[in-house]
Amino acid sequence: MRIIFLGTSGGLPTPRRSLPSVAVLRDGEMMLFDCGEGTQTQIMRKGLGFGRLSKIFISHLHGDHLSGLMGLLMSLTLLEHETPLDIYGPPQLAPFYDSLVRDINLRTKFPVTIKTAEPGCVVREEDYIIEAAPVRHSSPCLAFALQEKMRPGRFDLDHARELGIPEGPLFGRLQKGEQITLDDGRVIASPDVLGPARKGRRIVYVTDTMCHPPIIPFCRDADLLIHEGMFTNDMEDEARLRKHCTAAQAAFIAREAGAKRLVLVHLSARHGDTNPLRDEARAVFPGALVAHDLMEIEIPYED
Repeated sequence: MRIIFLGTSGGLPTPRRSLPSVAVLRDGEMMLFDCGEGTQTQIMRKGLGFGRLSKIFISHLHGDHLSGLMGLLMSLTLLEHETPLDIYGPPQLAPFYDSLVRDINLRTKFPVTIKTAEPGCVVREEDYIIEAAPVRHSSPCLAFALQEKMRPGRFDLDHARELGIPEGPLFGRLQKGEQITLDDGRVIASPDVLGPARKGRRIVYVTDTMCHPPIIPFCRDADLLIHEGMFTNDMEDEARLRKHCTAAQAAFIAREAGAKRLVLVHLSARHGDTNPLRDEARAVFPGALVAHDLMEIEIPYED
């Protein structure tokens, strides 16, 4: 699983930072979380290609999180994109998309489905789900989480050989949780050769919110928490007024949730030097990072 930070500014783009968008690449699929202005260009700059794009999740309908959608869809059409695209967001997303179809004659050459995202399970796939939870902003806004399902335990090769299981396809069947019968009639079940089931990875995306402790359980044990950290501590009053977070407040959420890693996004354009944001976050959550455009993070499996 690779996380690509396509746009890391909030509200206003800068020469070095595009508007909010995060790409998640997992097992041949690409998902976007928000689609700010310039998202399509950032995808090109990073060389990600568009063929794997299958889902877009829009946290809320403020322009900096939505302004890249029209251009992205137009580019996908010109590039003869074929993969069906599901776009999830607030109820008002459907009328917005309809206006693009009606007013600028947007015509995609691939199926586009607009789906309302509500708190709870938004997407259920064979090996992962996407969940949503509300946060506190000046308009209705959702946080999203990608949660992989439990993985089979580690295969005990030595014990499998002791049991006389021939190497080959039978190993694979056991690893998938199936039961096998050997030539001598013995029945071998997966638990006989597999260790305890292992946790799947969890990635949480929280943007455009004031400090909101009720989101802590949603962020619990995240392998990666991506959280807005728009302001420094001396701007806490402005953050509260505009319903945004300071870097230290984001770090508090990460610490209380037991997150493994924290990356700050949605940075105010006033912070040309992001070291103060980093330092204030690390005072609460050691190791916190401030994202920069096109930064990439690999999320490994736990053993």
